[in-house]
Amino acid sequence: MRQSISHLLLITCAIILFSCKTQFVQKSYEIDNISVSEEVGSMDSTIVALYSPYKNILEKDMNRVLAIADNELVKDKPESLLTNFLGDLLLEQGTNIAKQQDLNLVPDVSFFNYGGIRSSLPKGEITVGNIFELMPFENEMVMLQLNGLQMQAFLDYIAAHGGGSVGGVNMLINDDKATNVKIGEQTLDYNKNYWLVTNDYVAAGGDGLEMLEENQKYINSGYKIRDAIIVYLEELNKKNEHVSPTLDGRIRYE
Repeated sequence: MRQSISHLLLITCAIILFSCKTQFVQKSYEIDNISVSEEVGSMDSTIVALYSPYKNILEKDMNRVLAIADNELVKDKPESLLTNFLGDLLLEQGTNIAKQQDLNLVPDVSFFNYGGIRSSLPKGEITVGNIFELMPFENEMVMLQLNGLQMQAFLDYIAAHGGGSVGGVNMLINDDKATNVKIGEQTLDYNKNYWLVTNDYVAAGGDGLEMLEENQKYINSGYKIRDAIIVYLEELNKKNEHVSPTLDGRIRYE
């Protein structure tokens, strides 16, 4: 599905660019050479005929309903329905992808960078188009292994920014630091290694997260974050379940 959408977008862009070029030729010659103008008119009709089926297919897929949400999901800090939903979704999908690709790991923590969440999700029908608006970037899912001190530094970043979108973590914010941190049900252990699932932009130090470049191990799954969201919603719908995240106090001020 992802490849077909990408191909349709590329074809659409190519057709639009070609169409613009054709119109330029038409303006240059229509005064002096009627035959060229007629030929271009015929070409324009051909372009429209070629473009229309792709346009219809693309619009149909963008309007495809993936799941139903019980409430509008809007991002906020320190936590929100949307950030909690995305954090839990990524942790679950990261676990599934790691298993499918025989990576021999289970993600402990997930993270969506707050600035990369570009829209809310509506109450009621959530479509493919909504997910493209939410996540317009071609970011890929990556797994980073961090030691306990590196994980603490990462969570301190989240605390200093007032919270964010995480899964697998429960923490307090005190003086811009992450305190009383639990990963899963266990207190953060500085002598232990943890797996973080996030996107390749963040893993490369984006959004001020340079500390993530100093990881123990890096694995790029090659799987698009947007696809992970779409697949998750499709599976939820197959089980006749709605999107209904809750506020659970995973990040809160002390």
